[in-house]
Amino acid sequence: MASSIGRARIDLSGWVLTIVAVLVVLGFGLKKPDNNWDLIGYVAVALSADGYRGARLNEETYATLQKGVDADTFQNLTTGPYRETVFKDPSSLAQQLPFYRIRVLYVGLIRLVHAMGADYLRSAYIVSATFAALSVLLLAVISRQAGAPLIAVPLVVLFVGLLDVARLSTPDAMACFFSLLTMYGLARKTALVFVVASLLPLIRTDFLLLSLLVLGYTFVTGKRMHSVAALVVAVVLYLLVTRMCGAYGWLTLFNMSLISKTPYPASLVPSHVIGDYLRPYISTAYGFTMHPHFVIYGLAVFWLLTRRRVERTDPEFHRICAFLLIPLGFVLLHLLLFPADTYRFFIFAASLAAIWLLGQIRSAGAPRSGITREA
Repeated sequence: MASSIGRARIDLSGWVLTIVAVLVVLGFGLKKPDNNWDLIGYVAVALSADGYRGARLNEETYATLQKGVDADTFQNLTTGPYRETVFKDPSSLAQQLPFYRIRVLYVGLIRLVHAMGADYLRSAYIVSATFAALSVLLLAVISRQAGAPLIAVPLVVLFVGLLDVARLSTPDAMACFFSLLTMYGLARKTALVFVVASLLPLIRTDFLLLSLLVLGYTFVTGKRMHSVAALVVAVVLYLLVTRMCGAYGWLTLFNMSLISKTPYPASLVPSHVIGDYLRPYISTAYGFTMHPHFVIYGLAVFWLLTRRRVERTDPEFHRICAFLLIPLGFVLLHLLLFPADTYRFFIFAASLAAIWLLGQIRSAGAPRSGITREA
């Protein structure tokens, strides 16, 4: 009886702290947004969908920006060889749009919030902050599935950088939420996994990688017809988005992001120097070992390798795949194709690995503490 009361109090404390974390993440995203460079691209894409073109698109984009940020931020976003050219040349801004137009659902939600009365800057803040806050709630639900203590969720949120993502005007908070939802559906073995995994390319086209990993796993484990159908949808959506939005190819993206940025990507000539392509891998490999996410992955993998062997028929094996191996596989595959130290792409993976590890530690102490894993 006393043990049950103690667990109830711990759970209550965990939910209270989780709700506080949700409110903090939401508040920071709305009140302390980081007006990053990508904000210009998404505002321009939304205005382009409203019919603005050429010089009018430039004028309206930067007028919207100037109204919503302070003078120092505006100057920072419009000075320097690259940024000043985009600011002054309508052709340059137009050539940036394919990088942002492919985030179909994110741009669509920004336009929806705008239609409800918010300006485009505020709309971007609302979408990012809301999905970051929802990610915190979903992590709390997942922690129950993984057997992790609820009270640890706010610490995980702070450690993996979810608070930072809430402040960015990018689709990363949205991608984090739907990636977590995909893995939750996988862990629970519900049809939800097929629906959400098939839609991931509409949020971020590179998250097709996660769709492939998840649906490949469900195919191997027996849900073959559902997996093939969802995979076909995911690939078709990816191809439609990249084709209809005029997406640049991998070489352009790699060169723009990791070798030499140009304000005119449509005319970019990719580097032919092998060293230019090797350097990002070396620097990212070093930076990855210095990042807090590496600590999480390292501890989780170490725990996995040093514990008892888990058979494929054991329910725990399925949780390991859903909460650790598939997310980690996504991180490694993404870095292999695009070696950028942009860790906001991997918030969901680090969160799941941390939650899984905490669940394992709690489970290992269960016989002594009287706490049992929730099925």
